[in-house]
Amino acid sequence: KKFICINSSENNKDFSSLSKLINFFIKNISKETKVISVGGGVIQDITSFVCSIFKRGVEWFFIPTTIISQGDSCIGGKTSINYMGIKNQLGNFYPPKKIILNPNFIKKLPNKEFFSGLGEMGHYFFLSNKKDYFFYKNFLKKVMLNKEIDLYEIIFKSLKIKKKYIEKDEFDKNLRLNLNYGHTFGHAIENLTHLPHGIAVAYGMDISNYISFKNRLINYQTYFEMKETLKMILNSYKIKKINVTRMIGLIKKDKKSTKKSIRVILTKGIGKMFVTKIKDKKKFVKDLNEYCYENNINIRN
Repeated sequence: KKFICINSSENNKDFSSLSKLINFFIKNISKETKVISVGGGVIQDITSFVCSIFKRGVEWFFIPTTIISQGDSCIGGKTSINYMGIKNQLGNFYPPKKIILNPNFIKKLPNKEFFSGLGEMGHYFFLSNKKDYFFYKNFLKKVMLNKEIDLYEIIFKSLKIKKKYIEKDEFDKNLRLNLNYGHTFGHAIENLTHLPHGIAVAYGMDISNYISFKNRLINYQTYFEMKETLKMILNSYKIKKINVTRMIGLIKKDKKSTKKSIRVILTKGIGKMFVTKIKDKKKFVKDLNEYCYENNINIRN
């Protein structure tokens, strides 16, 4: 049995860094080999992408070791590889043959990784319905009170919500695009601040909700209610400064956007997310600047 260790970093998820793993595959892997991947979402992306292109596809198994990979990315089959520092520009669909969830991997994660996992799973509960949303909100309240919690309850609920979307739109052509709620803004924040993915996504959800409020898609009460939930994650991870010009540049490169249009996921309330084009770009920039101002984030352009 042969193995290779890869550091779980965004740099290693870049296309330019894959040659080491591809060379390992060429020396050690055949069409009959069972590839077993142990790690979080970055390791999953690297493994699934290389397995999908090597000899036109080799079988692989996945043992996820983080809350995000157990409660989100392990199902759905997407492979996402960065290119020249731009997140998730290359990819396809190549799910693992088998997924093994082991609770021992997530018992003693650092706080940052713990809240990152809760942030990433959060977008499913906002997307689902009010019952699921209030389950998520109450779960976060228990976390804040240091009560004993069952992480596997929220992990399986998260996977069930995602499963509904996958079954209706396996290849991300229509309804499943809504699962990118929080991610267009979140990926840009992750790039600029180096916050963990799930915490950046929670910020992305908050920005999406704010833009929705500024466009009169939701009222202030709804926006405030959603913000109060996200604050339970975000309060410990404040963004001090951000370059809004660079942020907009990264949003334009998001895979949902087209050459002429910025496309984002906005909301009309819990369970009512939708993809839309930004029609008034000046207002969009103004709204982003106002979000930063209202949240005490220093704008560095």
